[in-house]
Amino acid sequence: MRVLGIDPSLRATGYAVLDGNRRGQKVLEYGVIRTLKGENLEVSIEKITRGIEDVILRHRPETLAIEEIFTARNSRVALHLGHVRGAVMLVCHRQGLETAAYAATRIKETTTGYGRAEKKQVQSMVVRTLGLAEVPPPDAADALAAALTHLFWSRKEWGIPK
Repeated sequence: MRVLGIDPSLRATGYAVLDGNRRGQKVLEYGVIRTLKGENLEVSIEKITRGIEDVILRHRPETLAIEEIFTARNSRVALHLGHVRGAVMLVCHRQGLETAAYAATRIKETTTGYGRAEKKQVQSMVVRTLGLAEVPPPDAADALAAALTHLFWSRKEWGIPK
């Protein structure tokens, strides 16, 4: 199974593509799509969606694994996150990807064993689990963790029909 993991953010959207299953995974690509502070919202979203489209065209994943919406303290941040998340989901849908959304606590628990883990713990466990040579940026590590979570919890992976 090939999964595109996304950690949506207006300024630093993490992405990762993993191939495999719960018994073994291969990292095909990961990174961060960055936008500029002060840039128009539309321009930032366009950069992010074009970047995601490029990744999809290079690797042809089957599924998008993305974090569920959470309640942010800052309503402006939450609104921007919603815009980015929705745009990413639309791009993925148009490219034929299924969408799987996971709670942040499920992603952290799957990756680290603790649902309230800090970003550095997620980074460390992603490196260990996937055998990476270097520590990925936090946003990319979160995207890798989302993709891993799908490989571990996908109904398809457990042989359960949709």
